Amino acid sequence: MRNGRISNAIIIALAAVVSFFAAVATTRTEPLQIRAGTALAKLRDESSKNTVFAAAAAPVPGVKIKIPAWLRAHYRRNHSEFLKIAAPSDPTGGYPLALDTLYAWMLLHQDLQTPPAPAPEQVASSVVVGQNTRISGNNDTPRSESDIRINVINSKQIIAASNNIGNGRQAQFFSSNGGASWGQTTLPLLTGDSLHSDPTVDWDSQGNAWTTTMGISASSTVLQMRAYKSTDGGKTWTFDATFSGDQTNTDKQMMWIDHGTSSPFHDNIYVVWHNGRPAFANHRTASGWQAPVQLSGAETTGTAIGSDITTNAAGDVFVAWPDTGSKKLFFVSSKDGGVTFSAPHPIGQTTAAFQIVVPAFAERAALVGVSIAALKTKNRDDIYVSWVDLSGGEGCNTPDSEPATDVTSDCKSRIWFVRSTDGGKTWSEPARKINDQNDRNDQFNQKLVVDPESGVLGITYYSTGSGADRKKTNVVFQFSQDSGVTWSPTTLVTTATTDETAVSADNGNQYGDYNGLSAAKGAFSLCWTDRRSGKSESIFTAQITLKQNAAGVFEASLLQGPEKAKP
Repeated sequence: MRNGRISNAIIIALAAVVSFFAAVATTRTEPLQIRAGTALAKLRDESSKNTVFAAAAAPVPGVKIKIPAWLRAHYRRNHSEFLKIAAPSDPTGGYPLALDTLYAWMLLHQDLQTPPAPAPEQVASSVVVGQNTRISGNNDTPRSESDIRINVINSKQIIAASNNIGNGRQAQFFSSNGGASWGQTTLPLLTGDSLHSDPTVDWDSQGNAWTTTMGISASSTVLQMRAYKSTDGGKTWTFDATFSGDQTNTDKQMMWIDHGTSSPFHDNIYVVWHNGRPAFANHRTASGWQAPVQLSGAETTGTAIGSDITTNAAGDVFVAWPDTGSKKLFFVSSKDGGVTFSAPHPIGQTTAAFQIVVPAFAERAALVGVSIAALKTKNRDDIYVSWVDLSGGEGCNTPDSEPATDVTSDCKSRIWFVRSTDGGKTWSEPARKINDQNDRNDQFNQKLVVDPESGVLGITYYSTGSGADRKKTNVVFQFSQDSGVTWSPTTLVTTATTDETAVSADNGNQYGDYNGLSAAKGAFSLCWTDRRSGKSESIFTAQITLKQNAAGVFEASLLQGPEKAKP
């Protein structure tokens, strides 16, 4: 009996040790991560003593932002408007999601100094793996959140961009041969900016490449929207303007350039974002950026995070965003080139609010963000909106139903879709799931576009396996040639899976909040976050073409490496 009691005690002690180290491996235990004597440690200690620390440290039910209490206090100390930003029961807690990226950067650079800019790099075409191209080269620090755009005037030119947490400067990628080979460089940092976040890219009709980013100051947590321009196909970039005006709490912007050749607002640049709770937009004409315009009002009771913007051939501007408070999707439009917008109109309802925790994406979580596309022809005046939400139904119809880390959960995330065929006056009801598989798997980080030449819709997203493979993802692509009434079977884009739940993964950001998709002349270019090698998160691309068979039906095919270089 005595020996048995000793054995039990040993077992209990060993279990406690195992439990402790498991917790250390899966949580952010700051004393183990922040080194004593560093500038970051000093900032943490100072922030932990300021007058707002107690309020910042107090647990708020439902808040999903996963940054430490001292960083929340640091942010609040530098934003006197915080109490106006934070709304009761808002799952963002009033904090920008970009603070997750800032925290990851801080842990990598505990002296709080941005390292020197790297030299531009040519990424050899030998990095092609089957149909997938790793355009970020042999990066040794995480890349995530990426955007891509084909030049509609010259489809051989493609640009892309991603977060670049290690260096702090936004990574810019460029190709002049349709994606057969790529080069990469970085944006210059403005004085006072410590890092960039949330990249977007596009082209104007003069062949100029444009990109937007969020300039973040680590010392005072100032977040502002920056625009940059390239006149040499994306090889070099110069600062254009801070288009968010005097706002310092900006987050999660999306950009679109009016490519309509008959549009009266041809080449206008449009950007949408949120500053605290409200949604804002701005536009750039030939004379420069105008003043920001507030889009949301009292109808948006939470935060308008996860918005998107687009135009049609006539130059009409369309914006949609999800509200973390009411859990409604809102839509506005502009007929005068972004000078004024219509009153917000609800076009859908979500089950989840802000983010969805799924087994493959349990640390940062999947953003309930929208993607919007529009097509206007002689016979069509369509607007399309997609988003991520829970699948609905019994056991999956409240925010608390999310599967979290449970791979056996019957609740799952799905990609949803609504459309308008009359320019936004009316919308399809009810919303539909694009690919409602029976499997216990998850879908997230969707991006929707329409090819203006063929009128075909394309969408890409991460899709997980089921069972133990629910923690692993592939990128898939679907298309619709009947304005979203029906969708093709999935085309598997990735040639290897990614696991962002491994101990070596960048758990603060994981996949980031979005991927990129662009369409022109029957071709679709995709970019996404991928760590198939088990090393740092990288940015991959692939090109998909749609060809009509003898029956006139479109079929999707992935381009092989050598085919990308053909004229």
